[in-house]
Amino acid sequence: MPYRVVVGPSPAALDGLPALLEAQGCEVKLLPALSEGWTNDMIRDYVADAQALVGTFASTKLPRSVMEAAPHLRVVVSPIIGTEHIDVAAATDLGIAVGYGATPENYLGVAEAVVMLNAIWRKRFLSKFETVRSGGWRSLQPGNMVRGSTIGLIGFGNIGRAVAKRLAGWECEVIACDPYIDPAVAEPLGVTMVDLDTLLAKSDTVALLVTLTDETWHMIGAAQFAKMKRGAFLINVARGGIVDEAALVRAIDDNLLSGAAIDTWEQEPPPLINPLRAHPCVIVTAHNIGHSDEAYASLPVAAVENTMRGLAGQPLLHFRNPEVLEKWRTRLQRLGVNSGS
Repeated sequence: MPYRVVVGPSPAALDGLPALLEAQGCEVKLLPALSEGWTNDMIRDYVADAQALVGTFASTKLPRSVMEAAPHLRVVVSPIIGTEHIDVAAATDLGIAVGYGATPENYLGVAEAVVMLNAIWRKRFLSKFETVRSGGWRSLQPGNMVRGSTIGLIGFGNIGRAVAKRLAGWECEVIACDPYIDPAVAEPLGVTMVDLDTLLAKSDTVALLVTLTDETWHMIGAAQFAKMKRGAFLINVARGGIVDEAALVRAIDDNLLSGAAIDTWEQEPPPLINPLRAHPCVIVTAHNIGHSDEAYASLPVAAVENTMRGLAGQPLLHFRNPEVLEKWRTRLQRLGVNSGS
């Protein structure tokens, strides 16, 4: 009997995901693309017998109530690296595995982007480029070297460590703040773990590399900007809700910060009236600065692998909630699935 998999709307780069799952012998149902929330009919028609839910669920989200209505559910898979639209804590409590798209091509692309953004800001590349393109010659802003500067990483997971490795030859100081990381992990990379206030006070560039949770919502706002080194540069390639955007605009306009690079926004896409869009001291991109053809090719493959492993009771390729293992195995046993080690 084929596995029953429900696929929700996902980015265009993942349009081929349903066909890949069908090629694995899955019976695939597609959620309505324009759904704005779960109705009783949708839960009855799509979730009641589902064994796997795959998608970003950005428009519908995936709350506890929906997962509770899926007694056969074994695994939830986000094909991208973000899982903020999935109630991961509820999935863990219910004994459901959650996979995500933490492929090397994905997080290494973001790490490359952080190094690039830091360099082009310190070199004042945009000013030099625009001066020549608009008919002038040499910009009056020579910029600064990366060498000798201090770069602070808020979050030291896969992306943070990859950034540190890529900065190893730049002769700059790298510090990081992450209460969930053992400082011993950072030492071989030449990174010093510090508290948040110390990082803000010392860093010439602050890069945000954390996931969006209740704990990290607006973790960088007016109080934090006031503690930052005057003239520092902020990079947000994590999630928009981590930064209080209104406070960021004030901090730049008040010359507390020299500028920012914003790839992720509180509202996506941001409204045209958002002052960050056209601010002369802000580099703006559309939540795709780290994207690449290589990443787009890796994500559907990883999503299928995560899904098939989860359906078979095997550890996921990229496991968002590995702490669920004991409860997951209990749930699988109740469903008659022999879980792998």
